[in-house]
Amino acid sequence: MAKTTPKEVLEILQGQDFRARQREIRAIQKDISTARGIIVDGIARYIKQRLRLRNKKAAEENPFVDLEGYNSKQAIQDAYGWELITEAEMDRLNALWDAREASLSVAGKYEDRVTQMLERALTGIGDEYIDQLMDFQELERKMQAEAERIARENRQRDWERRYGGDVTHD
Repeated sequence: MAKTTPKEVLEILQGQDFRARQREIRAIQKDISTARGIIVDGIARYIKQRLRLRNKKAAEENPFVDLEGYNSKQAIQDAYGWELITEAEMDRLNALWDAREASLSVAGKYEDRVTQMLERALTGIGDEYIDQLMDFQELERKMQAEAERIARENRQRDWERRYGGDVTHD
């Protein structure tokens, strides 16, 4: 009996060469994902270190969350004067305030030359593989369309064998 589902037809169309190529493409995609994760982690670590934040999560989300409640550097000084914060915390908040003022991007996140370089690296990951990835994606799309066409034709032939060819309804 003929293969009547696209999945069955694809199994026949996709030979060893295709499967080997598919494994290579999946490995490239995994490597790109790994590299992107490392750079994203590096950006968060750099921002954490640069702004003297307590954790990387703060660097990834809103590195300036500790400044909430302070509308000026004077408010930070006042909090220290009233002994609400320590001198070390005042210094950290002042440095954070200065960093925010000097480097706040339009998007509202910390940005300096290093983060710009890392962002460029992040967007450029995998550029040398883009043609290979796109070609394979196109091949998969064409194979899927071909499998659907063949399965449709096989179903039509099976139906004609069972029910005696072309039947018209009046």
